[in-house]
Amino acid sequence: MTKCVVDIGGTYIRLALSHDGESFLNDPQKLKAEQFLSVEDALLHFIRQEQCDPLSITDILIAKSGRNHWVIEQESIRAVFGVSKIVKVNDFAANALGLLSVGKQDLVHIGGTKLLPDTDLPMAVMGSGTGVGLAYIAPNKMVQATHGGHMLPALVTPEQVELFTDLQAFKTDGTIPIYEDALSGDGILNIYRTLCRRNHLDSEYTDTHHLLDAGRNNPMVQQALRFYHEILGLFAHQVLAFGGSYGALFLTGGIIDRLVGYDLFDKETFFKSLYQNNVSIVLRDVKSTPVFWVKDEFISLRGLLRESILQDH
Repeated sequence: MTKCVVDIGGTYIRLALSHDGESFLNDPQKLKAEQFLSVEDALLHFIRQEQCDPLSITDILIAKSGRNHWVIEQESIRAVFGVSKIVKVNDFAANALGLLSVGKQDLVHIGGTKLLPDTDLPMAVMGSGTGVGLAYIAPNKMVQATHGGHMLPALVTPEQVELFTDLQAFKTDGTIPIYEDALSGDGILNIYRTLCRRNHLDSEYTDTHHLLDAGRNNPMVQQALRFYHEILGLFAHQVLAFGGSYGALFLTGGIIDRLVGYDLFDKETFFKSLYQNNVSIVLRDVKSTPVFWVKDEFISLRGLLRESILQDH
């Protein structure tokens, strides 16, 4: 019995195989989604690289971001692989499932008076990447997926309101301002472009990866990252207060990983915004919540393995 777990993001697709549903057969692979036409194309490429017979795959479990536009059709996958079971899981539900058994070595404590997750309380996982995701973990280990990144932002300062007004110019669908407008990869880039335009400057960086790789000393990039961390803190405050998720806040996603990896994560600005001056009982609970960066970029694949075991029972 061979299980294939697949996390399809807006930019990358992550894949791994497992025989026992508990551990990976080999190290997971991370591939650019743009090089494939479909999920079937990507799966075939991966399975051939693993030197695995497609017909030996018994289960395929898929977590998919809404920022990826591939159509997942079970009939099309079965036509290639003949698998008996195909399971689709919300992408951030998969992250949350993976965190149910995360090791301490994969968590970096970055704030909060508690040092360890309190599993007797609800917990939250939020991530910033191609999009913005949010899920909750209940004390009974049930996972609640959400559309949290699509909430109308609770902005505090006139500068934040003005920024989101300007960010609307980058949207063509006529939808309301949402946290994802600022907290996604494109969001950071668009904040930077907005600041350059305001200051009558040309944009030096054309994509988010280049901006984070090379823009550390650029004043407009520095200002953009300050706005990003302010808004990330506002979002996190709402996530904790609305969900009562004071057991832990887990931060994941490609943008968070890059910011931490490049030593660009602005803890001072993030926590100042997270610990905004709310009523004392709320502020006490928010400040007590341990905040972690999740080091394991394949945590969603581990969550899919956990889901495969649940499906078997």
